[in-house]
Amino acid sequence: RAAAEQADTGFVVARVPDAGGVAGSGPRWRYTVEVDPATGLDADDVARQVREALHDERSWARDRTLEQVSAPARARIRVVVATPETVDALCARAGLRTAGIYSCWNGRFAALNARRWEVGADGFPDIATYRSYLINHEVGHGLGYGHLGCPATGEPAPVMMQQSKGLADCVANGWPYP
Repeated sequence: RAAAEQADTGFVVARVPDAGGVAGSGPRWRYTVEVDPATGLDADDVARQVREALHDERSWARDRTLEQVSAPARARIRVVVATPETVDALCARAGLRTAGIYSCWNGRFAALNARRWEVGADGFPDIATYRSYLINHEVGHGLGYGHLGCPATGEPAPVMMQQSKGLADCVANGWPYP
C-alpha cells in the first residue's frame, strides 16, 4: 500500500517539449508521462518514447487529439513507468494481479512495468516494437478499449491483444492502426 500511496506524488513528471506536445485531431485527451525514481530511468527520455508511440499516425492520435501536460491533475491518463513492485501496488487498486511481470490500466494510471520496459517480451522483433505495444495497449484501456484476440494466423496482433502473454498465431504489433 505504501508504494501505491507514494506513487501518487513521488513520480518524476516529464517536461512537455516546447513543440510536439500535441498530436491528432478530434476529442482531446490529456496525459502525463511520469517515472518512478527507483527505476533509474530518465523521465524526459521515457516521455520522448511515449510521444513517439502515441503521436504516430498509426496510433490513437489518428482519431483524437493527444496532449502531453505537465500537471497530473489536468491529465485523464497518467502514463508511468515504475518498478514491478510499484506497478503491482497500482494495479492492485483495480483488483488486478500483475505478479511483478505485467502492466495495467487501473482507472487513472497506465502503469508500465520497468522490467518489461527494459527487456520486452518473447515474440517481439525489437524493444521499440514492444514499447510501442506496451504504451498503446495500456493507453488504449484508458481510452475505453478492451482486450481482443488474434484474428487469424499470420495477421498482426491487435494492439489490444495481451501480446505480453503470448502471440498465439499472430505477429507482434505495436499499433492500433498498423
